[in-house]
Amino acid sequence: MLKSKDGDIIHIVLAVYDPKGTYSQHAGVVMLSIFEHTDNLVCIHILHDETLTERNRSFLTETAENFAQKVEFHDVSTHVGRLGDEIIQHAQGTKYSVGMMFRLLIPEALPLEKVIYLDCDIVVSMDIRELWDIPLDDFSIAGVRDVANESGLKLELSKFYRWKLIDCDPKTYINSGVMLMNLTRIRQKFGLTEQYPLWFNQYKHLAHTPDQDFINWRFLDDIKLIDNKFNNYCGRNVYPGGSIMHAIKIKPWKGIDNSDIDRLYWTSYLKTPWGRLAPEKVVDTLLSFVRDSPYMHRKTAQCFRRIYTGLRQDILKNTLFKIIWLWGKNSYYLALRRFK
Repeated sequence: MLKSKDGDIIHIVLAVYDPKGTYSQHAGVVMLSIFEHTDNLVCIHILHDETLTERNRSFLTETAENFAQKVEFHDVSTHVGRLGDEIIQHAQGTKYSVGMMFRLLIPEALPLEKVIYLDCDIVVSMDIRELWDIPLDDFSIAGVRDVANESGLKLELSKFYRWKLIDCDPKTYINSGVMLMNLTRIRQKFGLTEQYPLWFNQYKHLAHTPDQDFINWRFLDDIKLIDNKFNNYCGRNVYPGGSIMHAIKIKPWKGIDNSDIDRLYWTSYLKTPWGRLAPEKVVDTLLSFVRDSPYMHRKTAQCFRRIYTGLRQDILKNTLFKIIWLWGKNSYYLALRRFK
């Protein structure tokens, strides 16, 4: 039975940019995994644009109604448009999408005091109330240090160098896929949509993840670090009582990572309206994983292509190469600005 602590409702924000019509189901999986593990009233806020279809909208609504929970839809197309064409084109030109910018619109799109923001490549195996109840004190945002900056892992010098170049603090640089946000404080002290274009013009040549880089820059000295279980990268660690598992490398719908994320994602997916109507999709997906495995192909040409790709990535991912590249790129843009 659902219960509410002191009449409080947990507000969770998901961003859905879905030009192919296939991304909404991942939001549905996040929702279902939250509902199954949280004994509390939850309101899911879906930030979307015109790419959200009526069918997917109805499936998201059905997912919430099946658990006597609530979902609200917020069209942020107008807000996105105010960011400017250059910013939108840059976002679309990355390996991500314009949907990654939706999280920057939360303070102005939602008249709430506090929210949890979650990416849609996440599955939840814990009571989300634990994250909701973390006191923000005098901080605007709470999050987990980025995977490259996680305790126990050696931080790549190239990432440290890039973060310093964009005026972020490597010690508190967080992954923006899971955030507890103090919207009242953010609205009082920070103008995200006003500041982002200014930041973008200065740092776009160094921004690999523009939204995350900007958030860490804007909230410098205003970020509270929280336990790693609230952003359990790749489901790598096991925590008593569960965690918020984040598929930052291989998405469950694109490959098998041999982690708890795979099992929880697909068991949750089969319980959603998408999974109940098309269980054969799971079979097709699993067969494609096997077919595309490097151990299953038959053609020699494929071997050479994979070897070439691997060597190329090893060279380009070399730390010294990255640092030299970043230094040259930053010097070039600084010179351009001087002569303008």
